[in-house]
Amino acid sequence: MKYPYIYQGKSLTIFIEGVQHTINRETHPNFDKVIAAMRDEDYDAIPDLVDMTRAIANWTSESGDIEVKDGDVYYNGRPFHNAMTDRLLAMLEEGFPVDALCNFLSRLKENPSKRAVDELYGFLENNDLPLTPDGYFLAYKKVRSDYSDIHSGTFDNSIGQTCSMPRNEVNEDKDQTCSSGLHFCSLEYLPNFGGRSGNRVMILKINPRDVVSIPSDYNNAKGRTCRYEVVSEHNAEDRDTTTAFSSVVVTASSGTPREVRDYGNGQFRYVDNGYYASLEDRQAWYDYNRK
Repeated sequence: MKYPYIYQGKSLTIFIEGVQHTINRETHPNFDKVIAAMRDEDYDAIPDLVDMTRAIANWTSESGDIEVKDGDVYYNGRPFHNAMTDRLLAMLEEGFPVDALCNFLSRLKENPSKRAVDELYGFLENNDLPLTPDGYFLAYKKVRSDYSDIHSGTFDNSIGQTCSMPRNEVNEDKDQTCSSGLHFCSLEYLPNFGGRSGNRVMILKINPRDVVSIPSDYNNAKGRTCRYEVVSEHNAEDRDTTTAFSSVVVTASSGTPREVRDYGNGQFRYVDNGYYASLEDRQAWYDYNRK
C-alpha cells in the first residue's frame, strides 16, 4: 500500500499504519534505502526500513538458526544472552550487516565449554580482535625467528600452517595461567611474551569452537585453543619484553635439561607444556642452573 508522506531532500515525514515517522538523511542509517524503496514502489519494505525496532523485533538469520523475537535473541529456538547478543541487537538497530557475527555465533555454539561460550566474545571486544566473514576470529602469536613456537620449538608457525593438539590436553582452568595449550593473544599482550631479539609475530585465524580457556592473568589478554591456522605475519617492530615467559626455552637436542618452573606450594611444572615435572627433571634443571 502507498503511504502519505512529504519529502524535503534531507528529511522525510511518512505516515505508516497511522503513526507519523520523521527521518533525516544524516541520522537515519536506512534513509537512502527508504527513498529507493519509495522510488521503486517497494511498499512492503518501507515499514521495516523506517522503524528499525520493528525490523529487529522479528528477524531471522539466513541459516535460520538465529532469531530475534520481541527484542530477544534465540539460537535454535532457545533464548541466548551474553555480550555478543547485545552487540547483535545494537548492530541490527543501527543497520549494520551482521553476517559475520551470526556465523561466529553459530560456530561458538558448537564449543562444548560453557565458560568459553560465555567469555570469548567479550574477550575479543576488549582486545580489539576482529571477526572474519565466515565467523572465525583473528589473534596474534609470538614465535621464534624460524617460525617454531617459543615454548617447545616443535610447532611450525609458518604462514599457511595449521597447528593442533587434542582438546582434552588443553588446560581449561582459567586460573592456571601458565599451562598446556596452543596460545594466542592480543596485540597489547605481546610485550609480555617472548622477549628474545628476532622473534616474529604471526596472525592466527581461530574457530571459536576450538577455544578452551581465557587465562585470568594479564587482564584477560591471552587465550588457549586446540587448533589455529597461521594466515599472516605482523610486520610491526618487535617490542622488548621483561616479564611473562621471558626465560630461555631450551631443547633436548642441545643436551640441556627441560626447563622447570616453581609455581609455589610444591608445584613444579615443565615450561614447554605446563605438566607436573618429575623429580628427576626438577633436579636436573636445578643442577644445570647451579653451573
